[in-house]
Amino acid sequence: MEKSRRHPATWLRYDSWMKLTAAALATLVAATINFVPERSAHAIAACGGNAGWSAGTGDLPPHAHLVYWSDRDRTPPKLVAKIGGKVVPTKIKTISSAPYTLQLIEIDSAATGKLELGWDAKDAWGYEGATFTVKGKPTYPKTATAKTSRFHAKVPHSTVREVFDGLEVEVSAPAALAHVKLRRDAQAKWTELDVPVTKNKFQIGELGCKRNYEPALLEAGVDIEVTLTLPDGKQVPVENFKRASIPKRAKPTSSNPSDSE
Repeated sequence: MEKSRRHPATWLRYDSWMKLTAAALATLVAATINFVPERSAHAIAACGGNAGWSAGTGDLPPHAHLVYWSDRDRTPPKLVAKIGGKVVPTKIKTISSAPYTLQLIEIDSAATGKLELGWDAKDAWGYEGATFTVKGKPTYPKTATAKTSRFHAKVPHSTVREVFDGLEVEVSAPAALAHVKLRRDAQAKWTELDVPVTKNKFQIGELGCKRNYEPALLEAGVDIEVTLTLPDGKQVPVENFKRASIPKRAKPTSSNPSDSE
């Protein structure tokens, strides 16, 4: 029925309902626009989004060297560094070593105090800042040792495969970056990787939806050489670490092929 042919009381109810519906719709649209969900690996069928800071452990020295790493397919915004609330210059070199893009950062200042790292961008969602303490120059070892284990985890998705599996190396020095050389044997060519070190550990193998080395080769054993970059910028070798392997995983008891991942 057209509005002109309705009873006056019906017109009022109709207008009130339309206004209420329009207000509710506007509220819903505004809430939808302002809602930005956090990444949940269990709920979103997507890969990427792994990122972080590597800066050794403990306090940093002046002119500290640290790494921001990410497996996203986009360039990070401009970095802003502050010590004691004042902006300090940085030197940044960006390199790629699958699956990561790594920013090798030097804080180009002798100042000490609270170091704040953030991003100069209106939309820096997904890029986390970090806070460290810069003190008098710490003492770092001239060499390092390592021990190995196998890491393994599978993140369930509806449409993509995201598996973490391979060689985890724990080093004795508080490093920010590891340069790793791997080969099957003396007859094979070296594969060279740059890997971020987090809490004195780094990983090689399947890293989500990408990989930097084949886990099956790691099971068979590989020649390995590792050089670490410390927070003061110096590089030290990992000694007595020439061969590495990971234990084979038990065969699945289920017929579901995904159970073996």
